[in-house]
Amino acid sequence: MPARPPLSPLPALAVALLLAGPVAAEDRPDIKAGTDLLKAGDGLADQGKPNDAQVRYKEAFEKILPRLRGIPFRHEVKRDVTKREKLQDMLLKEFEEDMTPAEFEGMEKAYRAFGLISPDLDLKKFLIEVYSEEIAAYYDPKTKTMYMIEEPESKKNEPPTFFERFLGKTGGFDKDENKTVIAHEMTHALSDQHYDLDDLHASSKKNDDQSLAASALIEGEATLAMMAAGQEDWEGLQIIKTPAEGLGRGMELMMPFLTSLGGGKSLKNAPPIISESMLFPYIRGLVFCAKLANDDGWKGIDAAYLDPPLSTEQVLHPAKYKADPDYPVLIDLGTLSPGEGWKEVSRNVMGEMQTAVLLRSHGGKAAAAGWDGDRYAVFEGPEGKLALVWLTTWDSEDDAREFARSYARYQTARMGDAKFQPVELPDSLWRSVDGVCRIVERRGPDVAVVEGFPPAASAPLLEAAFQAAKADMKPAPRAVKPAAEAPK
Repeated sequence: MPARPPLSPLPALAVALLLAGPVAAEDRPDIKAGTDLLKAGDGLADQGKPNDAQVRYKEAFEKILPRLRGIPFRHEVKRDVTKREKLQDMLLKEFEEDMTPAEFEGMEKAYRAFGLISPDLDLKKFLIEVYSEEIAAYYDPKTKTMYMIEEPESKKNEPPTFFERFLGKTGGFDKDENKTVIAHEMTHALSDQHYDLDDLHASSKKNDDQSLAASALIEGEATLAMMAAGQEDWEGLQIIKTPAEGLGRGMELMMPFLTSLGGGKSLKNAPPIISESMLFPYIRGLVFCAKLANDDGWKGIDAAYLDPPLSTEQVLHPAKYKADPDYPVLIDLGTLSPGEGWKEVSRNVMGEMQTAVLLRSHGGKAAAAGWDGDRYAVFEGPEGKLALVWLTTWDSEDDAREFARSYARYQTARMGDAKFQPVELPDSLWRSVDGVCRIVERRGPDVAVVEGFPPAASAPLLEAAFQAAKADMKPAPRAVKPAAEAPK
C-alpha cells in the first residue's frame, strides 16, 4: 500500500511484547528523571486522569529515549489531544494530503483488477474505519506533533475482551499499554528530528513496495525501542542482543492472532492485503531492525536511515540488504496503448510482500521468493471494465517459472465457471472467454501478465511489456538535514 496515515502499534502487539518481563538498568540521572515521570503518570491514571497521565508518559520518554537510542532530542516534541470521535476527520484529511482523489481511485482500481479487494468495497471509508479503531496515539511527521487520543466516556469504562483479560487487562485505562504505545510514537518523533521521516516517505511516493520497506524501517525501529521500554531496558543494551532469527519465528507464530483476536472489528474483517500490509512494517520491520541491531547495535539502524532498504525483499531477507545486497530492478513499461475506450488509471510496483499475499492460496511465499522487480499498469475500459499489464523479473528462470505457474492457478480460480487450466502449464498460456483475454507468459527470467483486454489488443500489449526498459535501482545515500521544530 502507498503512504498512509500514521498508525500506532496494535494493542495486542503492545501487550504481547510486555510479557518478556523487566530487565534491570543502571541508575542514571536522566533515566531516574524519566522513570519518576512514569510513576507520576501512573499516579495520575489511578486518580482517574488518563490524559494527564499520557502527558507525563510523553515527558518521561523525552528523558529516557535519548539514552536508550543513543541520539538526543533536538527540541521538545509538540503535543495535542484529539477526541476519538474526531479521529476519522483527521485521518480523512491525512489521506487527502497524501494522495489526490485520482491517485486513491487508481490504487482502489488496481486492487480490484488484481482481485485483492471485492468490487463493492469502499476502500477509503474502510481504511479510515480500520485506522480509527487501531490508533491509540500517534506522531505526525508533517506537523511534528504527538497526538494523544481521548476516549469517549462510554469507551473508558468498557470491559476488556476475553483475549485482553487473558493477557491481564482489567478494563479502563491501561497504563502499561499506553506507556509502550507512547514509547513507540516518541521514538518516531526522535528519529524524525534526525532523519526526516516525511522526506523518507516522499522518496518512495510512486513505488508501493519501496514505501512498505521504508515503513518497515520506521516501525521496526520504534517497535524495538518499545520492547526495550516494556522490559525496562532503559539503556537499550539487552534488546539489541535478542536474536533476530528467533524473534522472527515468534512473530510468525503470533501473526494469525494479532488480527483475529487483538485488532478491532474492521481489522478482523479486512481483506488480507489490508491487514497484512498494516502488520508487515511492525512484524517484519521489527525482525529486520533486530538483525541490524544484532550486528551493529543501534548505530546499525541509524546507518539504515541514511541508506534505507529499497524493497520488501530486502526487509524479508535482511542478507539481501547488507551482507549480499540485492537491489531491485526498475522496470519502465513505457507507453502502453490498449486502443480506443481505454485509459490508464494506475501504475505501480507490487513487490515480494504483496505478491505473496496475492498468491497466498497458490504457493504464496515460495512463488514470490526470488522476486527481482516488477511494474504494473491498470486500465479502465468500456462499462468500467478493468484490465492490467504486469511485467515481473526474477532471480532465475526457475523462480520465474514457479511464479508463472502459481499466477496461472490464481488466474484460473478467478475465472469461475469459465475456467480452464491444462494439466501441464506451458510457458505461454493464453485463454479467451467472452471476448476477454488472459495471458501468462514466461520468457527467460521475465513473466508478463496481460488480462482483461480484447484479444486484438492483448498481443501488442504483451510484446510491449517484454520490451520494457530495465535498470538496477542503485541506492542513493540520503543527505538528511535536521527536521524543523513544530510551529508554536
